[in-house]
Amino acid sequence: MKRFSELFFLLLVLLTTLAMLRYPQAAYEGACRGLDTWMTHLLPSLLPFFIAANLLLSLGFVRFLGVLLEPLMRPVFRLPGEAGFALALGFTSGFPMGAVLTASLREQDLCTPQEAARLAAFTNNSSPLFLLIAVPVSMLHQPQLGILLLAAHDLANLTLGFLLRFAAPAGHHTVTSPHLFRTAFTQMRHYQIINHKPLGLLLGNAIHKGIDSIIKIGGFVLLFSVLLSMLQATGLLLLLQKLFTALLNILHFSPQLAASLSAGFFEMTLGAQTAAESNAVLLQQLIIISFILGWSGLSIQAQVSSILAGQNISARLYCLCRPLQGLLAAIYVPLLTVLFPQLLSTHVLQQLQPSFVSGPTLSLYLLPLCTLVLLLLLSAICHLGKQLLRKF
Repeated sequence: MKRFSELFFLLLVLLTTLAMLRYPQAAYEGACRGLDTWMTHLLPSLLPFFIAANLLLSLGFVRFLGVLLEPLMRPVFRLPGEAGFALALGFTSGFPMGAVLTASLREQDLCTPQEAARLAAFTNNSSPLFLLIAVPVSMLHQPQLGILLLAAHDLANLTLGFLLRFAAPAGHHTVTSPHLFRTAFTQMRHYQIINHKPLGLLLGNAIHKGIDSIIKIGGFVLLFSVLLSMLQATGLLLLLQKLFTALLNILHFSPQLAASLSAGFFEMTLGAQTAAESNAVLLQQLIIISFILGWSGLSIQAQVSSILAGQNISARLYCLCRPLQGLLAAIYVPLLTVLFPQLLSTHVLQQLQPSFVSGPTLSLYLLPLCTLVLLLLLSAICHLGKQLLRKF
């Protein structure tokens, strides 16, 4: 099986190379689009987080958070408390922050390979800015739909994470010390003493790791942008579109959405944009867009798989869960529409949207902090509840 996959990959590379020689203009345009996406969106939005996250890991702050979040993460997801750090930043910073932090946790032996595989499977998400602004405002021109897409996407991720807990052994227990904060501070100081390094070295290592990660991501973005251009130039993308058309006819969806599924199969943003430009019914557009966001595209999947492979973490579970996450996200859209029709009302984002549009950078940095605070509050409630149950 391994030899067959290697031969198939070799054949794919050869065919892509031949296509680039046959259609050099399409290859050039695809590379330019990928490079522009990386430099304009990914580099400024992800690199600061990569550097800051590496510093927090090196300074032992994640150990501190791990003890505080253990009462929440262990019973709900059967993951160590340190996984809450990846959960918070993965949900608020966008692809592939969850994979980068998961690999960092594994590098410091803060989770097992099996825990890392489960953590990566549900913490690599579209950023809230993309869900609240890019899709509803720029693509659909209906800002009120942002909350609906964000809720469906995050609920699908959390549902997947909860379901994956049943694939894990139940041999671990949460922290039982009543002095949780003191224990957390002691763990952090112990780590800092054992792993003491000059601050200049810590900063240099964090920048080096961050730049290495962002360059690798840029390479994948450029590669898949060229690949998609080659598929369009050779007409092979039309074959995939015909398959999706047959599937949509079975589901009684508009066949116009087949183009978005074929594009989204490789690249998430292009798939969502194509769905928004179709003349399909709005609810069908939202369902397909939500599915594409959960699937995330082969480009994102390749990025995540490469990052996880750097720490010998199997990406098989992550890839297998992509169709399930996409299906869950698609199901949540009509379900939330029925249960909470106010999500479609125009006044929901009146206060939220301007803050994101006028100051996206500030909002981008506040979201992880707010999410971490929320997780800490939930963990404290779980810990206090457990202490009270023991007294009675």
